[in-house]
Amino acid sequence: MKLRSLYVRLVGMFLAVVLISIAVAFLFTNHYFRKDIRTEQSIQLSNTISDIERLYMVSQPRGLMPFLSETARLQGVTMVGVTMDGRWFGFGERFRSIGEQLQPEQVESVFQGRTIAVQLSDDEQTGRPQGRVVGKMAKFGPFEVALFLSPERMPLERSFMRTSNMLLMSLLIIGSLLFLVAARYLVQPLKQLTRATGRLAKGDFTVRVPMNRKDELGELADSFNKMADSLSQIESMRSDFVSSVSHELQSPLTSINGFAEALRSTQVTEEERSHYVDIIKQESGRLSRLSDNMLRLASLDSQHHPFHPQPFRLDRQLRDVVLSCEPQWADKGIELELHLLETVIQADVDSLNQVWVNVLHNAIKFTPKGGRISITMQHPGGEEAVIVRLSDTGPGIPAEARERIFERFYKADPSRDRSSGGSGLGLSIVKRIVSLHGGSVEAEPLSEFGRFSSGTTIVVQLPLKPQAEPDEAR
Repeated sequence: MKLRSLYVRLVGMFLAVVLISIAVAFLFTNHYFRKDIRTEQSIQLSNTISDIERLYMVSQPRGLMPFLSETARLQGVTMVGVTMDGRWFGFGERFRSIGEQLQPEQVESVFQGRTIAVQLSDDEQTGRPQGRVVGKMAKFGPFEVALFLSPERMPLERSFMRTSNMLLMSLLIIGSLLFLVAARYLVQPLKQLTRATGRLAKGDFTVRVPMNRKDELGELADSFNKMADSLSQIESMRSDFVSSVSHELQSPLTSINGFAEALRSTQVTEEERSHYVDIIKQESGRLSRLSDNMLRLASLDSQHHPFHPQPFRLDRQLRDVVLSCEPQWADKGIELELHLLETVIQADVDSLNQVWVNVLHNAIKFTPKGGRISITMQHPGGEEAVIVRLSDTGPGIPAEARERIFERFYKADPSRDRSSGGSGLGLSIVKRIVSLHGGSVEAEPLSEFGRFSSGTTIVVQLPLKPQAEPDEAR
């Protein structure tokens, strides 16, 4: 086990906190309890001396010394007596040690009628504490004696110390064992997350952390799983992007290479040669447009794409785009209707112009000859926004494809889009520009006929003033 692991640190911190808490609690408890014990012990010993004095008066024994010796044995105390002339006697195991420690001024104080309590020093031979001794004057007939008593058995405070130590050690051991189990339960999910993170760092985006906890660790695991889902989706998109780019590049390159080889043949007629050159130019144009669109998307995704919002007439911009595309829609005999409102919007002029060009080119591309395209504007009630609807009467988009047509390189009908020279990036550029302006774009059917819609409506909603800076929108 690593010494710097979270598990070891948690256990170490717990033990440190418990030991410090036990030490502080023991010091405070010992201080106040010892003081109370000593006071209670002094009172008990003083009362014992008074009881011995009364018992002698009642029983009137024949000999004082035998009486005191038997009383000391029955009471479980060491007894030391000092007479008025300074002679002393004692009974019990420690009477000599206690008698030698008594000071003349202490004995004098007792003969003056005071009750004294003295804390004895430890035994020099055994090192055992001598405990506490209480002195009080007692009368046994004609004799006045300064009588000193000390408990013969283990003092109560020593018993308390031993019990407290055993209790605190038991708490420390039991608490430590329980915390070892609890810490492992706490750290195990983190180890699981660490292993999963290592796998994710190595490129395994399928890894997930199953965890049903409702605490912060559960939230962390849920966030990790969401991150893994996002990375997996990004990896899938990257793979699809590379595949799509390779496919889009391979198709025109194959055509160019094939027709270039055909041009080298001496058997090709001038008419066929001209046709092959036109195809090569067409495929070269496809490559050029693909390259331009990819560069434009890369620029839009970067933090350095120029974004200069300024107020201008949106209705005039739409009219200008329609007029610039007149050769395309007029050549197919498309009827184009405009229902525009005078609208001032604050946006990037060049970027929005690209939006309308891409959407209109798509509509012209897929609207059959003699079809109709309409552009309408409206202001939602109570909103500082404008909605532009561009509808066509083309073959429409399958219902299951409407959500995906704004993805890069996605084509609702790949064969038809390829024949028309599309790369599948035009609507992705539209969505990115609209998003940078804080707006939204979606596709709606014009009317339903079985699996396909008859016609498509692209709905673009834009705020009249930008809602966020471009960096924030990214």
